Amino acid sequence: MRALAVGLATPLAACGTCRHFSAAPSDVEASIAGLTVLGSGYSAVRASDGICRRHDRYLSEAHYCGAFAPRAANP
Repeated sequence: MRALAVGLATPLAACGTCRHFSAAPSDVEASIAGLTVLGSGYSAVRASDGICRRHDRYLSEAHYCGAFAPRAANP
């Protein structure tokens, strides 16, 4: 498995604003097998963490990587 270099980014280029990132509780629950046995993706301790669908990783919205792609603007 190849390591993914991540770090903290400026808000405009952070994972939280990337099209590959989802902080939706239902996506977090679907991505982590057994999570609902331990608690819930709706947990307050999760804050704004989410799933990177490109790298299949759970991480903070404040991280970044070289695959950042801005979300399309909502109509």
